[in-house]
Formats: sequence, structure tokens, C-alpha cells
Amino acid sequence: MNSLVKSAISHHERHESLHRLQQDLATLSTHPMDLQLTKLQERSNALLRKVEQWCNIQLLYMPAVGRLRAVETANAQSVREEKAHEVTLWLPSKVKDTAESCEEPLCAYEWELWRAQAHEALDDLRRQLRLHTHLYKFKDAHIRGQRANTRASTVLNRVEQTMKTAVARYHRAWSAIKTLSVVLSKPNWEVELPELRLADIRGMAEGETGQSEGTCTLSWIWKARGVAGVGEDGGAVLSEGLRIEWCKSQVQANRWTEEVELLQEEMRRVADFLSWHAGWWEEQANWRNVLAAPEQEGIKGYAKRQAALQRAMCDRFQEMWSIVPALLQSPSPAMESPTS
Repeated sequence: MNSLVKSAISHHERHESLHRLQQDLATLSTHPMDLQLTKLQERSNALLRKVEQWCNIQLLYMPAVGRLRAVETANAQSVREEKAHEVTLWLPSKVKDTAESCEEPLCAYEWELWRAQAHEALDDLRRQLRLHTHLYKFKDAHIRGQRANTRASTVLNRVEQTMKTAVARYHRAWSAIKTLSVVLSKPNWEVELPELRLADIRGMAEGETGQSEGTCTLSWIWKARGVAGVGEDGGAVLSEGLRIEWCKSQVQANRWTEEVELLQEEMRRVADFLSWHAGWWEEQANWRNVLAAPEQEGIKGYAKRQAALQRAMCDRFQEMWSIVPALLQSPSPAMESPTS
């Protein structure tokens, strides 16, 4: 069983090493230096030797992989030097008939390793998002001049590249866990590790596209389990950041509560003003006794008409606003105060 655990860990380590090498090759400049090419070739050769040794051990626990490798070799269109990052490791999550190709304990070990990688990728993503937010604010407030802005943009691009790497790691882990969940009969795993969408990758203070400051929602990556335990001192920083965002959200909620109270007061004052204005017009009808009878009759008619208009508007507004008390009795969850 100890050898089985070591084999599962080796599965995971080789897989991540291959992806790191592939990423370094992809980010290589158009005209790389000889020293860069030499170092990458040395890494590739060393990793290829480790992969070949590991593949021999893998056959002890997954004999079906030998047939898959033979088919893969037969289907190769050309004979050329095999690159380390192009080798297919055939992990249990990549085999079509996983249940028949390897033992369930090996699938369980791979599940735990992918689960750990998913949480590590989320931790790294949150860390880079906080760093990106800080650098962007610092650049906006203090950086001036083309040279300084170019350097700051280079640093931001480097952080964004690290974020993309973390996102890719999470997607690989999520896809593998999705496959293994069928074999291991774990249907509720997405509660802990939801699918990471592009809209979810945003800072604590950023909402989705189209959301205003008062209605923005926090991405699930900041509410995931274990979010407060990032690194040795990152947990305290993140917890403090979440507290600040909660306080800002509470201020927004209180502001909207105040807006509702002001709206109620404005509605009351409008109704009172229209009622008073109607009475005022009625009083004006009897204040012109020195005029001739036809003029008095015209003034009374005009005053009565204005009073009727004011009362009609008051009745209409009160009818339109009659549903407001019922709405206020059943506020949305965003308007409720937290219980803890």
C-alpha cells in the first residue's frame, strides 16, 4: 500500500512538471538565447528520464496502460525524438475505462491529490488577485511617465500570467475530479469545488459586468472553504480584506435602508402637500368678493378645478404607492442585517 501511495504521488508530480515545462516552452521568446535553450533542454532530458522510469512502475498498477501506449505508438505518423512535455502519462482520470484499468485506491489517491491542487490553485489565484489589485491602485496613484508606466505594466502582465497559470491548474484539477467522481461515486463534490468561470475571476471589490457599486456580489472564490488560511501570514491579510469588504457592503446596505426611509418620508410629504394645496385653492375661491359676479364665478370655477386636480393627483399617487408597505414588510435578503 505504501508503494501505491508513492506511485499516486509520482503520478501527480510528473504531471505538474510536464505542464510547467510546456508553459516555459510556450512563453519562450522568438529569438531565445543559447543559454535558455540549453537549460530547457537539460530540464526536458532529466524529466524524460524520470517519466520513462515512472512509466515502467506504472505498469505494475495499471497494466492496461501498456496497451494504450502501444496503440499510441502505432498511430504516430512520424518517427521523431520524443519530447518530455508531449508524453501522455495516462493517469487514471485520463483512461476511458478507469474502473477496469486501475484499482479504486489509486483513483482515490489521485482524487485527493487533485483536490489538494484545486485548493492550492485557488489560494494562488486569490493571492495574485490581491497583488494585482494593489499594484494597479499603486500604478494609478503614483506612477507617472512612459518609462515608469512601461515597467509597471510589465509587472502587472507578469502577475496576470501567474493568474492564468493558477486558473489552468484549477481547470485541470476540476476536470480530473469530475471524471473520478463517477468512479468513486461522489456526486456532491461541486459544492466544495464549483466550476471556475471567467466571470468568477475578479477581486473582492469587483462585481460582475453590469453590476453597480451598490449591487455588486462577491465571487465564490472568496467564500470558498478554507479561504482564511492562505499561507503563513496571508490568512490574516485575507481575513482582514474580507472584513473590510463586509463592512463596505454593510455600509451600502445601510445607505439603501436610509434611502427607503427617505422615500417613505417623501411620499408622505407629497400626499400632505397635495391635500394642503387642494384646500388652499378652495380658499382662494372666496377671496375675490369685490369683483363683478361674472369674474367671481370664473375665479371660483378655476379654483375648484385646480383643487380637484390636486386631489386627483393625491388619490392617484396613493393608489400607486399602496403596494409599498407590503414590499417593505418582506425585504430582500440583501436588505436584512446579518445575525452574526
